[in-house]
Amino acid sequence: MALSFFLAGWMGAEETAEQLFYRYQDSSNVTYLQKLFAMHGSDLYHFLLQQSDRTLAEDISQQVWLTLLEQPGSFRGASSFKTWLFSIGRNGLIDELRRLKRWQPEALLDDMSTDGHCPEQQLSRAKQQLQLGKQLQLLPFLQREALMLQLEGFSIAQISDITQQPDETIKSRLRYARQFLQQLAGVSDDNA
Repeated sequence: MALSFFLAGWMGAEETAEQLFYRYQDSSNVTYLQKLFAMHGSDLYHFLLQQSDRTLAEDISQQVWLTLLEQPGSFRGASSFKTWLFSIGRNGLIDELRRLKRWQPEALLDDMSTDGHCPEQQLSRAKQQLQLGKQLQLLPFLQREALMLQLEGFSIAQISDITQQPDETIKSRLRYARQFLQQLAGVSDDNA
């Protein structure tokens, strides 16, 4: 009886992203890739969206997942799967921005979601999100990138792996990004 409880707990444990990807590599069963997409797809898309526009974020996100589908042997386990996934997305985004030879800040809010609040509350929240989105877009790309990766839950070391920059460089980018946003908030509070 006790043994069956132990085995049931062990068998029902959540698989890590790394385990899922290794299973996909071994079997080519897209079910594992679908589970990985469910785990990290929206996080990757959100990160790319914060760095670009909706169309580009969708395109790069799709390219990342196609790369995983077509080249399953590319993950070597040197970092976490999520760190590696974001590295691929970041590199694809930078390549595409270079190819397009453009950078145009875009508003982050495309539409308002309905969440049961009155229209005045929705409008107020939308204005706050739009203001934050505009403030984020004022940051230089590298500072915004480091901040968005940290907001995604990556550590300094993981951000360093993704961007291929030293830890101290990442810390500096984060410090400058926070200082800039604090200055903007101070200006906004004084003028209100």
